[in-house]
Amino acid sequence: MYKKITLILWLLATVIPFVTLAQKTCEETFQVTECSVCQKTIHDDSALSFFTGVAPSTQCPTNIHFGNVIFEEYSKAGYEVFTFNISTYDLKPFKSAVDKYCALEYTCDPSEVEQTLEKLKTDCATELLAPLDLSADPKTLDVNSLLAYGTFLAYYGGIPAHEAACLKNNKGESCLIEIFTNVIEFAKKETNGDLNASISLDGKTLYLPDGSTKEIPKDLNCGECWTKIANIYLTYIEAHPMDEQLETNIFGGSGQMKEELSAACEDSTEDEGVDVVEMKIEKRGSGDSTSKNGRMLQRSLLSAIW
Repeated sequence: MYKKITLILWLLATVIPFVTLAQKTCEETFQVTECSVCQKTIHDDSALSFFTGVAPSTQCPTNIHFGNVIFEEYSKAGYEVFTFNISTYDLKPFKSAVDKYCALEYTCDPSEVEQTLEKLKTDCATELLAPLDLSADPKTLDVNSLLAYGTFLAYYGGIPAHEAACLKNNKGESCLIEIFTNVIEFAKKETNGDLNASISLDGKTLYLPDGSTKEIPKDLNCGECWTKIANIYLTYIEAHPMDEQLETNIFGGSGQMKEELSAACEDSTEDEGVDVVEMKIEKRGSGDSTSKNGRMLQRSLLSAIW
């Protein structure tokens, strides 16, 4: 059985590397004497880099551009944010960032995304070989692997990430703000307001300051918004399948993203009257195919405001 990974990872998990290490030289960023080809590509390429303090020339990588806006709003509010710890429980700058980013025009050519992904797979072949442990405390992750995968996901999931980031519920309210409010309230309660906590990139575990952990409730964000977000991503990955090896390294198995459909939120989503995409979940190599009309197993991620 595949390990459950939240699809919100695509939306916000990759914000952290870019905003945390912005405006450093390549060697300073990676703490090396001379950068590798992959490191130079990620750091210096105008279409990929956030580190120079200049937004990428293309709008495709939603997480990079959105991260820039988030960084600006929290900086204006006087916060020194974006470490792997929770930097603040104040969501006002985040709400402002969502409104500001979603008011911007967004266009992205899928063919441009494909070209960029091929370049990354070539230049970062070594870095993309190592599996990414999403369940770990993010402070322990290798920066080379994290930034390589983060850049890859920023482009691969850029189009659905933009739609999901700016999605509104039936009341006309931001789904992203609703989701993050739920997570912030949970984390603040469990940590008694301590900022020296962090959340795993799979959104499953809260790492507390004393070294203990707390599982994030699966049903924390069940409802209309999560179901709509699941549909956005499922529709996209059907049309644009990820490379099988990379999917295994990131999500724990080929076909993992489709396995995100779960009955965990079935009751709440049915009450909301939201239709869920019916997916064909193929178990590759076995020839077995099962049709499931499921609901996404909901977990939240604080990556954009750590």
